[in-house]
Amino acid sequence: MDFSFTAEQEAFRTEVQRFIDETLTEAFWADHQASGGGGSSPAFSRQAAETGWLAVAWPEEYGGGGRSFIEQMIYMEVMAYAGAPQEHHRRAVQQVGPSIILSGNDEQKADLLPKIAAGEISFAMGLSEPTAGSDLASVTTAARRDGDEWVVNGQKRFTSGAHFSDFLWTMVRTDPDAPKHRGISMLSIPLDADGVRVEPLIDMQDRHGFNQVFLEDVRVPASNLVGEENRGWYVNAATMDFERSGISRFAFLRQILDRLLADVRAIGGADVQPIGHTARRARAAELATRTEVGKLLAHRIISLQSSGALPNYEVSIGKLTVTETIQQSVNLAVAARGLAGLLGYGGDNAEEGTMLEWGPLYLDAVRHTIGQGAAEIQRNIVATRGLGLPRG
Repeated sequence: MDFSFTAEQEAFRTEVQRFIDETLTEAFWADHQASGGGGSSPAFSRQAAETGWLAVAWPEEYGGGGRSFIEQMIYMEVMAYAGAPQEHHRRAVQQVGPSIILSGNDEQKADLLPKIAAGEISFAMGLSEPTAGSDLASVTTAARRDGDEWVVNGQKRFTSGAHFSDFLWTMVRTDPDAPKHRGISMLSIPLDADGVRVEPLIDMQDRHGFNQVFLEDVRVPASNLVGEENRGWYVNAATMDFERSGISRFAFLRQILDRLLADVRAIGGADVQPIGHTARRARAAELATRTEVGKLLAHRIISLQSSGALPNYEVSIGKLTVTETIQQSVNLAVAARGLAGLLGYGGDNAEEGTMLEWGPLYLDAVRHTIGQGAAEIQRNIVATRGLGLPRG
């Protein structure tokens, strides 16, 4: 198998990197921090949209770039490795848009897809609830049909980006008497509708990424139903596969590994090596190998998508490999640094010109094997759909 990229694909990578160098300047970051910072930047989304790159591999009729899945992967990898603030459009482009292409009707495609590709609208994911996290089929948020509208009541939790998004991509129960996987539908709910209340969930690092969303007698046009009524579970299954298949997670792992290896080299260059350094070097080599495997798994997923397939268990294998390697890499870095490894942002002992920040990364690492489907769920998918093992 040839793992190399073509000359045209490498030229595209250079083009994307040039855009980053010209756009993510010191002045941009200064303005971004002044406006609150974080992973969302409507201004950056609009700039990327002007290049036609937000929806790199979407058909041109929907406002996309009409490029290949390989080029989409290259774009997302370069952007993620550079730390570009993509949260404002990422979910809409990577998850919602492809789901609409797959399950939406002609009117929804014509209306929503060009707006997503232009960076004009964004989506938050209305999936998890207080009593329905990993078991999403247990959602209780109810939608009742009333003429040409749905009336929605319920609560969503851990809705990333709901405080700056336009719509909530929402799993609702439309048939309470049906088996739990078969009474669910998918609604696109405007977050500025009457009866919608968004409240922040601040994490232990004092960051506002998550929210809880309360829905009280929210009236949603019947035309906002995506896919068939009571078959929203299958719409969401595809959405989750699109979410888990992104290359961004691997690019983040590569950032972590680069920092880790720099640390191990720096510690190894001291006159007196710390106790356990040889074992940590071996562990770092093992993690570098796992990272390379993660890259190849990501490339395999893109290859399947390029051939028209919808990867499923392959996505779970990739997510497991990359997220667990992220955790293990951060754990090793903190162990190698000792107490200094737990320093927060801008710690006094951080070397000039480096971005250690291992303390915040350590606190954050556990979420990677939970978000977008816990590790246990991914193993179940691999066992049942990948290996054909019986359930139970």
